Amino acid sequence: MAKLVQNEDYTELGKADLECEEAIMKDKTRYGRVRTTLMKHLRSKYGNVIANRALSRINKRVSIGSLRIKTQLTPSFEDDF
Repeated sequence: MAKLVQNEDYTELGKADLECEEAIMKDKTRYGRVRTTLMKHLRSKYGNVIANRALSRINKRVSIGSLRIKTQLTPSFEDDF
């Protein structure tokens, strides 16, 4: 029989997904891309599946033209001054 996953496990997975997405979006905003070192760090901390899935979701949103993601990833020049 398959082991049932508790609600706490889902919330922990959700937190990990959100933390990965936030780190990836910050990296893309700052550098215009996701650095290899960041992905290595995320994969070691959260595992390959969660980190790769978060990266895929972000890239998918950018490729289909999500306005919300584009405004978040567009660097603001106000931060530089």
